[in-house]
Formats: sequence, C-alpha cells, structure tokens
Amino acid sequence: AGRFRQPAMQLADLTPETGGTPIRSVVITTWRSGSTFLGDILNAMPGNYYHYEPLLNFDIIQVRSEPLATQAVANLKKLLRCDYTGAGMRDYLDYGQQHTYLFKHNTRLWRLCLLYPNFCWRSDFLTPLCRLFPLQSMKVVRLRLAIAGQLLEDSRLNVRIILLIRDPRGTLQSRKHREWCPGRPDCDHPPTMCRDMVADFYAAQLLLQKHPDRFRVVRYEDLSLNPHEMTQELLDFYGLPMDPEVEEFLESHTKLDIGGVSSTYRDSKSAPFHWIKDLSYEEIDTIQNGCTKAMELWGYAKATNVTILSNKFDPILPYSIT
Repeated sequence: AGRFRQPAMQLADLTPETGGTPIRSVVITTWRSGSTFLGDILNAMPGNYYHYEPLLNFDIIQVRSEPLATQAVANLKKLLRCDYTGAGMRDYLDYGQQHTYLFKHNTRLWRLCLLYPNFCWRSDFLTPLCRLFPLQSMKVVRLRLAIAGQLLEDSRLNVRIILLIRDPRGTLQSRKHREWCPGRPDCDHPPTMCRDMVADFYAAQLLLQKHPDRFRVVRYEDLSLNPHEMTQELLDFYGLPMDPEVEEFLESHTKLDIGGVSSTYRDSKSAPFHWIKDLSYEEIDTIQNGCTKAMELWGYAKATNVTILSNKFDPILPYSIT
C-alpha cells in the first residue's frame, strides 16, 4: 500500500473490514460519453470493487432535482459504504437480478456470482464482500453534477470525483445506435442534453473552488488522444499508482476497433470523432443549434458548413473552467 499517493501505511488502512477507508474514485458523466472506457481503466486496478451505473434502476432519465435527488444520493452513499440494506438497495438488487450487466462489469464480484449464483443478490453476502476491497470505483450517468457534488461534502467517504465531458455531437451520434435512447427526451433531445452540460460547467466551477483536491474535469477527447499521459494524470488525482494491469489494459484497448457499440476495444484516437462521418450535416447543424452555449464553454468548435467537415476538421479548442 506504500505505492498509493495517499498516506496509507498498510492495506488495513484501506479496507473497511479492518476499520480502514478505501480510495473511492467516482466518475460523473452521461450516456455514451466514454465512461465505459474510463470506468474500465479504473477497474483494471487490482483490488478494485466497481459500482457500475448504480442508478440503472432509475430508467433513462437525468436526476437534476427532487423528487429523485435525495434517493439517488442516498443510494450512492450506501454503496460507497458497502451497505446493501434498506428499500432503495432492495429496488437496486431486484433490478439487477433481471439486468445482470449491473454486476457483470464488477469483474471481481461477478466471478463469485457465477460460482455462487444464490448469494449474488443478497445484502448479507454483498456487504461483507465489498468491505474487503481497498479500492472502489463508481461511474454514474444519470445524476447531474450539482447534485452529485454532495458526495464531496461527506468527508468520511473520502471520495474524489471526475466529471467526464464529451462533444455533444459525438455523444448524440453514439446514442443513435442504442435502442433505449430514441424517444426519451433526457437522452435524445440536443437542447436538453446541452442545458445539462452548461449546468455541469457552472457546478464544476463551484466544486473546483470548494474542493480543488477532490474534483477535476476531463474531456473524453483529451483522454482518447493522449490515453497514457491522461490516465497517469487521472490516477495521480485519485491517489492511485499506474499499475502494470492498467498499462496492459491501455495497450490492448487503444489501438484497434473490435466488438460492438459497447466494446471498449477502440482505436482511441479516432473513436471520439466518428460523428464527423456518421452524421449528416443537417443532423450536425441541429445539434449545434441547440448546443451553442455548451460547446462554447467546453471548447468544441462548430462546423459552419459541410465543406469544413471533409477537410480534416478539428473540433477541439482550448477551454478554461477556472
């Protein structure tokens, strides 16, 4: 445990079972923004327990305020404390039994679920198991940052949060291929999504002032174009070492495209920019018209005509959040 940037002398300082506090790494983002890639980078760390999309049972919505905000934050806190009891957790586990991908990404748990399926969805199995892990990661795609930031107010949780942002044109192009998105306004309506991006920008400014050591922002495009360098930075931020397993994951997942739309085997340098070829100019124009402010704040250049797109268009601009 001396390899960790946080001053833990031994493993016992990090495992809840021995009275320790795990390193808890949270990613806040939205659907199809590169979070499976970042989530899997964190989960490549040995000793990590992965809370994958813990609000999956809330359906295809964004939680921005009450009546759902309190329950959403309570569920996240319970999971981060390894507490699988209570009504909110019962709903979560019932949903997971019917939608097993809720747990499949938590590879160290899922191995045990395959061996002991009767135990997999029981709180009296999950709570003590979770408490053995020195690292926890969580990726959340249904909760906006102004609400999620409450996790940083609870010092006992020892949480660090990254907000992961993606060009709305890339996100919406990626969502077109998913059967669960079309017809859901929180998912397929550009102005709604971009209002969330604007709100997240201002929430991020406040969190950077209040918790400069516990919060940071990364754009998916920056991570994809410089995967090794950015991963090193993000692990430094979370207080995690660059483990050989993480290096191996990056080597195998950033060079070539394999698998379907949810695969993370990608040529990472081209992955963020498929929208340039896949969307018609009309579609791009519609998204841009609903996203002027969000694109301005987050440093994404508009394509002002169709000719620009065919000529090595670079949509990435510098941006500043301070």
